[in-house]
This record gives sequence, C-alpha cells and structure tokens, in this order.
Amino acid sequence: MRNLKSRKLENSLFLFFVYAFLFLSIGILSFFFLFLAKESLPLFENVSLPSFLFSSKWNPMAFTGTASFGIFHFLMGSISVSFLALLFSTLLSLGCGIFFAFYFWEKGRRILYPLLDLLSGIPSVVYGFIGLTVGKPLFLKMGVSTGSCVLLAAVLLSILIFPFMVDSITDSMVKLKAKYFLEARALGLSSAYIILRLILPSSLRSIFLAFLLGSGRALGETMAVMMVVGNANLFPKLLSKGETIAALIALEMGSAEYHSLHYHALYASGLVLLLLVALIHLLVKMGERPRTSYSTSQAPRPNRGTAESPSVHFPENREEVEPPSIATGKRATASRSFSAVLLFLYSFLSFLLIFSALLFFFFYIFYKGYKVISPSFLLEAPKGMVLGEEGGIFPAITGSLAFSLTALVLSGLPSLFTAIFMVFYAKEDRKKESLHFFIHLLSGVPSIVLGLFSYSLFVYQLKLGRSVLSGAIALAIMIFPFMEIRMEKIFEEVPKSYLQSSESLGCSKGYAIRRLVLPYTLPELLSTMLLAFCFALGATPPILFTGGVAFAKSPTSLLSPAMALPLHLYLLLVQGGSSLSRAYGTALVMLFLLLIGNGIASLLTAYYHRKWQK
Repeated sequence: MRNLKSRKLENSLFLFFVYAFLFLSIGILSFFFLFLAKESLPLFENVSLPSFLFSSKWNPMAFTGTASFGIFHFLMGSISVSFLALLFSTLLSLGCGIFFAFYFWEKGRRILYPLLDLLSGIPSVVYGFIGLTVGKPLFLKMGVSTGSCVLLAAVLLSILIFPFMVDSITDSMVKLKAKYFLEARALGLSSAYIILRLILPSSLRSIFLAFLLGSGRALGETMAVMMVVGNANLFPKLLSKGETIAALIALEMGSAEYHSLHYHALYASGLVLLLLVALIHLLVKMGERPRTSYSTSQAPRPNRGTAESPSVHFPENREEVEPPSIATGKRATASRSFSAVLLFLYSFLSFLLIFSALLFFFFYIFYKGYKVISPSFLLEAPKGMVLGEEGGIFPAITGSLAFSLTALVLSGLPSLFTAIFMVFYAKEDRKKESLHFFIHLLSGVPSIVLGLFSYSLFVYQLKLGRSVLSGAIALAIMIFPFMEIRMEKIFEEVPKSYLQSSESLGCSKGYAIRRLVLPYTLPELLSTMLLAFCFALGATPPILFTGGVAFAKSPTSLLSPAMALPLHLYLLLVQGGSSLSRAYGTALVMLFLLLIGNGIASLLTAYYHRKWQK
C-alpha cells in the first residue's frame, strides 16, 4: 500500500515538473517576443514604417537637424550576403550529397559525419578570423580596394553553413536511394539516369526546405560577416563594402543611449530581422505539410510520375517503339556515359572543395597557433601595454566555462521536460503545431537579438549589470531550442512497443518514462547537452553587451563580469599588431575544447546506439 502511494506521489510530482517547466518555457518564449515588440514600437511614433524600411539614411547622432533611421541598405545587405552564401552552399552541398549517397562507401560516410558535426560547432568568430587573415589579403591582391566586400562575406558565410546543408541534403539522398535505387537498377537503368531523372526530382522539395532553413541561419549570422563585409552604409555590390542588420546592432548597441530613438531603432531592426526569419519558418512549415490525398476517382494516372514518386513509363506493346538504329544507340550510349562522367566529376569536386575548405580552417589555425601554446599562456592572465600582448588566457577560459555551464543549468531541465511533454503527452492538434513552430522559430532567432534582449532587461532594467548571469540567460535562451528539438528526436526513436508493454503491465506513463525511457536514452541526452555546451562556448553576440568584458579576473560569482574566449579573440583581432599571434593561440584553444566536447558527444551517441541494438 505504501509503495502504491509513493508511486502515485512520484507520478504526480513528475507530471507537475513536466507541466511547470513547459509553462515556464512558453512564458519565456512569449515574453521574449512581446518585449522585442514593446521596445520597437516607440520608434514608429517619430518615424514612419515606410521611411524606416525604404530610406537609406541612417544618422542616429545628428547634431544639427533631426536624426534619421532608414535600414534599406542594411536590409539589402543582409538579403544579398545570405542569398549569395546560400547559392554557393546549395550548389556545392548538392554535389557533395550525391557523392556521399551514391559514390562514397558507407563506413567512410559514418566516419566523416561526426567531422561535419564538429565543423558545425566552430565559432563564427573563428571563421571571421580566417576571413580577416586569409580572405581579406587575397581580395586585396585581386584588386578590391580594402579587401572587405560583400562577396568575401558571402563566401565565408557559405563555408559556415556547409555542414548544415550537406547533412540535410545527404539525408534526403540516402533515404531516396534506399527507396528507388535497387528497383531502378534491376530495370537496367544506369546510376546517372537514376540520380538525374528519379532522385533529384524527388529531392527538390527537401533541397528547397534545406535552402529555406539555411537562409534563416545565414540571415542571423553576426560575427563572421561583420568582420569581413566592410560595415559601410552602402547599397550592396559584389566587390564593394556593405553592412547587415545583425552587424549594425552589434556595432551600435554599445553606443546607443538607453530608451533613446537610436536604442528603439536598433530594436526595430532586430524585429525586422526576426520577422524575416519567421516568414522563412512559416514557408518551411507550409512546405512540410503532406499533400492533400486524392480520392480514387481523382487519382492521377499511374504512368505519370510525381515529385514524391517518379515513375518511368514503359509502353505496354513492344510494337509501339520503333527499334533505334545502331548509330542512334551509340550516340545515346555515349551521351549517357558523358553525363555519368560529368555527374561524378561535379559531385567529387564539390566534396573535395567543401572538405578542403573546412579542413584548411583546422590546419591553418593549428599551424599558426601551436607555437604560442605554453603553460604560461594557458594558466596566466593577459598582460602588456596592449592587453593580451603578453601573459595568457586563463581568465577567458574560466569565464567561457562559467557562461556555458550556467546556461546549460538554466536551460537543461526546461528543454528536457518540454521535449517529454511534446512526445509523450501532447495531443496532435494545432496547439502542438503552434508550440513546435515557436520553438523552431526561436532556434532561428539571431543570437545578437537575444543579446539585445538580455542587455536591456537584465543589465539595465533589473540592474544586474554586466555579469555571468546576464550573459548566461541569453545563452540559455539560445541553446534551449537546440536541445529541445534534439531531445524530441531522441524520444521519438524509442520504440512505442516499450511503452505499450509497460502500460499493459499496469505501469503508468510517467513511471515508464522515468524507469525505462530516461535511463536508456541517458547517453544520447548527455551527448545533446554536451553539444549545447560547446554551442554556448563559441557564441559571441549574446555576451557582447551582457557579461563579457575586455579584462577581468576569473569569475567568483554569477553577478561578476567575466572574460570569454570568443570575445577575447575578437578584441585581439581588433587590436592587431603584436596581439595577432596570441589570437591564433586563442583560436586553437577554442577549437581544442570543442574537439574534446564533440568527441565525447560522439562516443556517447555511439554507446547509445549499441545499447539500443542489444
């Protein structure tokens, strides 16, 4: 009897925590969006919406006359850089996906996939660092006056989103290969014909969705683009300077007076960026909806292929087809062989370019930075007339760990219990769809906008000042959707028969989740949290104005400011000169920490899959 009562109490407490953290998550999400709108609206009492969107005059500190706020050039800069980056990335990622799915051996793909995950975790400030030290001098030699331009920013951004695009497109290709390839080969069709006529038409929808999701990621990128685009209020041209909305916020938020028109204009700019991302996610949501099924009388004729199920028409009567001549057959064979060679070359060169570019980042940073690494560099504080010119980076390492660990603690349980609710308790209705949409939308919110939110609310209004807590809250909101979405996928992979069997034995759903689902998914859940920790470790914009400072001792409390590795790297780059060698060492330490974190996460994931197979 006592066991029964204690079990009921455990179930009630578990359900209470599920709903408590769910409502906490919904409340924070709703408050974030409402706060952003509230801080934006005062601008439009003085500036009309058309003037704000379509004027190119941005002069927030006019000493004579009135200040002007027009973001047209910044808006066009964001769209231009993102579109060019996605164009480059999609073309190469498509070829790489074909190579992975059809020409690369399966074990090799399993080896390279964790490398893609690792590369996706490289902080954007490191990409910007490579752009400044390698890309900018290269463009100077090509005749670009300052080296900084829209094209360089687009190339750098395309490399940054390669891992995401390759992963999305390859998954689609592999699934379609399993569905069509063997049957089509049994009919005597060549591999090139199958890829060009069956697989590619079938995967167009998935490629388009990957393009849209990539555009949300590209629009919100701050540090990498800001460091190489030139940051000039000009209409974007390929080989001239430009500026994006995210860069505008990052550069001017520190100089904007609290609750001034300038401050509200930056919030309004962030809101415009968020609305663009929301529109993209809405298009993705519409694209993911299954197509309306037809009744039998309206069904299409079976010999007509569709995007989902392409088919090849074979004539019923052999006499319908006139036998081709020998010359025609030879030409067709030669044409098919030429197409097969071109397809292989395109896919192989795409694979080679992508992985060469990504591996170059590692080896270049290692080659330039290993000479700086020493015990004093790792264990001392920065020194010198120019900060960082001497000494080490120990306070930056401890500060980054403090920011990331605090963010993980703040967002770990809310993301876990929200995922449990979405998979095991939520009904399939519009409420669940709406919550899914807002979580995915939050995953696309530019990190600089999260920093802006935390800066206003926690630094100013709640008087926390620049502190580990203020920065960690912004990071926690950033990594919440990252963890929640991955945890949902983990729980969805649990066989439904396990829960059904436990319920048939009289066990409640909460008991089955606690005693069966959570223990067996623990390695994968820990892997997700570790990846989120690495994600937070490399983020710069959320802590730019909230907790990160140029110099501080190792943090002793949550209310003290702290240094951080990505911010320290950015400041060393801005200083230039003798600090540059230290910047390479700082970047190498960041990559090493990420390598350790991602390596442990990959081992935990492998352990999880072996455990489930047993």
